[in-house]
Amino acid sequence: MKKIVKAGLLAALVGIVVALPAQEAGAVTRCREVIRNGYVVKRVCTTTRPVYRYRTVCDTYWRHGVKYRSCRKVRVRVR
Repeated sequence: MKKIVKAGLLAALVGIVVALPAQEAGAVTRCREVIRNGYVVKRVCTTTRPVYRYRTVCDTYWRHGVKYRSCRKVRVRVR
């Protein structure tokens, strides 16, 4: 029983360690430096995720002499 619990905890730990870098892969780190009298006093780094907005894209097509339109929302990255 102890071996099963140990194996489960080890698997959970390995899963967490692998999943954390994957979540931060889409994030962008930006750093800002505060300069006073020509010296860098402070460095502030923030992690921001890319911002997405949704745009509607429609395809039009003809079938049996009737014009149809199918629309779907597409995720577009905003700078």
